[in-house]
Amino acid sequence: MKRPPIRRARKRREPPVPALVCALIIVLDAWLIGWWTVPIAALIVGAIWRGRGDAAVQAMWGAVGAWALLLLVDSLHGRSWALARAAGGAVFLPWGLLFPATLLFAAGLAWSGAVLAQALCVRLVRDEPA
Repeated sequence: MKRPPIRRARKRREPPVPALVCALIIVLDAWLIGWWTVPIAALIVGAIWRGRGDAAVQAMWGAVGAWALLLLVDSLHGRSWALARAAGGAVFLPWGLLFPATLLFAAGLAWSGAVLAQALCVRLVRDEPA
């Protein structure tokens, strides 16, 4: 007698709202503030979604997506490759690796900013008198 297949309950994924909010803040503010907007957006996302376990990862992917979009828009002007070759020679990196390195930089800033904000919020809430 054959056993029926076991059906496993699927976990419902929460929508990636923190990633979208982080990406939106970065895209809107990058022209005004510059790369400093990445940790600022991550701090905001980490503070708002402090109870969500994947907020730091969501902020990281939001920053990577936003930064990739900004690099794409910037490359439409045609001078990004020349700048990448010049900057790659200055930092002793092959120019093709400069774009992934900048995405990795944005990812690291966003992840660490969100983790820092979550840790500070948890500590502040824990230290409040009841």
